[in-house]
Amino acid sequence: MADPVQAAILATLDEAAGDDPRGSPMGVIVDALVRRGFRAEVVELAIWGMMARRQLTPSGFVCRFVRRRDAVGELVQVRSYEFLLVPWAADMDRQLELAVDLSEAAAGE
Repeated sequence: MADPVQAAILATLDEAAGDDPRGSPMGVIVDALVRRGFRAEVVELAIWGMMARRQLTPSGFVCRFVRRRDAVGELVQVRSYEFLLVPWAADMDRQLELAVDLSEAAAGE
């Protein structure tokens, strides 16, 4: 692989594989590469491109609760979702063509 950003992304995933076999959050990958001197925007675009070319596979997600100030300065808590990523995996690739049955989710409301 000639692209140093893509190589660094895959190396970071390999390093993180021992931590959690489900994958590594996209933000953790970006932050790790920013600490190594890459620009965040470059890493983010490379990750999206690698997903589009089936070089990375989303393997799930994490939900984080973030506290921030709203427009009037009140502290609010919001959910933020982040992909877990793994190197491309044929057995997981089918999930990228989602056909989600929302009837069960809607019934719970």
